Amino acid sequence: MKIAIIGGGSAYAPGLLQAFAADANAFPGAELALMDIAADELAIVHRLGSRLLEGSGLRLSATTDRLRALDGADFVLTTFREGGLRARHLDERVPLAFGLVGQETIGPGGFFFAMRTLPVMRAICDELERYAPHATIVNYTNPTQIVAEAVTRFTRVRCVSICDQSDDDRVHLAAALGLSPTAIELGSVGLNHATWSTTCTIEGEDGVARLTQSCDRLLASGHVSPRVKRQVALTRTYERVPNSYLQYYYERDATFAEAKAAPRTRAEAISDELPGLYRHFAEQALAPHARLQAGRGGSVFGDFAVRVLRTLATGERTRLTLNVRNGSTLPDFDPERVVEVPCDLHEGRITPVPQERFPRDTVGLLRMLADYQAAAADAIWGADHVALDRALAANPLVLSLALARSLLRARADAARLDGYEHPP
Repeated sequence: MKIAIIGGGSAYAPGLLQAFAADANAFPGAELALMDIAADELAIVHRLGSRLLEGSGLRLSATTDRLRALDGADFVLTTFREGGLRARHLDERVPLAFGLVGQETIGPGGFFFAMRTLPVMRAICDELERYAPHATIVNYTNPTQIVAEAVTRFTRVRCVSICDQSDDDRVHLAAALGLSPTAIELGSVGLNHATWSTTCTIEGEDGVARLTQSCDRLLASGHVSPRVKRQVALTRTYERVPNSYLQYYYERDATFAEAKAAPRTRAEAISDELPGLYRHFAEQALAPHARLQAGRGGSVFGDFAVRVLRTLATGERTRLTLNVRNGSTLPDFDPERVVEVPCDLHEGRITPVPQERFPRDTVGLLRMLADYQAAAADAIWGADHVALDRALAANPLVLSLALARSLLRARADAARLDGYEHPP
């Protein structure tokens, strides 16, 4: 078995390799083929990964040549950031000048990111059809929903998209309540970064009721982040737990004000952290007993990605929440839309579990998001520059053709002024 990891030099990769080491018996003799264009970072991750995988029976390779990594692959985990953090900084900064939140997957920032990501995904799919026609893509590259829409509709490559945001929300809600993450069970459906809970229990009790009862206390706490406070307040209002990203729509003014007041973009903050992380990786690669004590994404991303790959590779039976073509799973959405729902997996087959309709006071935004993301995939994948402004205008945070055109011009101008010759 060969598993190609595109973006294998990222700061997420060591956590992923640690998860592979812990579950190595599911991949006997497999080759993990790290690929990244950042040669120095890739070399560091490869050295550390070789130590983490000692005695596992797994083989680790590294290359800056994408074709070499993809050739003969059975699975391809895509987890790359085209344009790097420098481009993400512009994605986040430019919308703020127009009164819109700057964020890597939401609003104009997510659209700009998709404009860089989809051409690379298209090239990867073309290469897989030639060099590894039976491979399955497990996509973790953002913006996940737009990527999944494009690959699912415009290629013959089998693609499953994953996201750990619901798990991340569960961890933060538990921390706010002073509980272990295992005390909360949270099941959600909808679109990527736009889900609502279908089940929520906290220590075996009704989780929505528990959060509602705790709402005033949490809102008054100085130890709870504004993000979690908004999520809990929305839970009390809607009597379901929202994905934390939904606050960008339902608390639009507050989230914009927070981003505008921040001294740095999130991309700048991460950039400041990375040198220390790679120093840690390099030190542990030389340590007598390599131990991963820091990294991007923690273990949530790595554990979930490996669990999905293990299930697909071994054919075991389980239920996982994935981003897949809707069919008739969510009756409020078109069959060809990609939705985030629980799926039953067995012998490599993925069967989405049918769900109920959404309440009328929440389904409208989700339908708008679904159609916007499909329009974005259409315009960007087809390189239809005339359709780009119409697609961005359909975004629920934009809803203006003139504003969409101004945003696209401003993003392109910012790249030129930054001296960074890269498409938005």
